[in-house]
Amino acid sequence: MGLIAREIEAAGLPTVSMTSAWDITEAVAPPRAVYFHAPLGHQTGPAGEPDTQRDLVARALEAGVSIEQPGEIRALDLRFPDATGWEATAYTPEAIPMSPDGKPNRGAPREPRA
Repeated sequence: MGLIAREIEAAGLPTVSMTSAWDITEAVAPPRAVYFHAPLGHQTGPAGEPDTQRDLVARALEAGVSIEQPGEIRALDLRFPDATGWEATAYTPEAIPMSPDGKPNRGAPREPRA
């Protein structure tokens, strides 16, 4: 992500990356980024919530215009609206569907959480 953003910027187009993984984004060093505290893959908001998604993208664009320090990651003052505590289960083996051979089956539908 950072390498691509830097190349796009070298061609004269500004970029802003959206992330939900601060440490990974810091390591790849895009020119500017915004962080949203959410499960990986949900940096533009929860599925099925277009109003939240539009708000997040608008905030990211606003931050992208105002970030002056190269490499800055700005945290958006928002939280993922999941009262079930996704942090506790999102990256555990129990949350990853497994295929019959014992390997993660990332394309499988997940069971709904109670």
